[in-house]
Amino acid sequence: MRTKIFMAAMAFLGLASSAVAAPSSYELRLEGHVPVICRVDLQASSASADQATDLGKMTEFCNSAAGYDVWLSHAQGLSGAAVYVDGQKIQLSASGQTLISHSATAASRSHVLRLEPGADAGQVGDLSLRITAL
Repeated sequence: MRTKIFMAAMAFLGLASSAVAAPSSYELRLEGHVPVICRVDLQASSASADQATDLGKMTEFCNSAAGYDVWLSHAQGLSGAAVYVDGQKIQLSASGQTLISHSATAASRSHVLRLEPGADAGQVGDLSLRITAL
């Protein structure tokens, strides 16, 4: 009788210990949500609307995984004015909004800007920059 009780107790302990045994692998999932932050800054002095002017260094940052666009706002109806971004000429649009930088991914970059008023000297007006996450 003692032997039967001892064997039953051992069997019970054996089942209990196997039920408590650690699994052979683990899965850990970590998830976070980061807000989209975009900014553009221009380190510039005053610009002349009558002659070619170095606008200074533009820095852009956006953590949008889909990318972003940087727009230059200026007077509408310009036909001869242009902005140079790192030496590449971009004609200012008649709409008053000109795309001057695009990225298909999140990025942090800087560019040198130069304004060329051309035939529209004196009509360029105020300039402002806007960054838009895609």
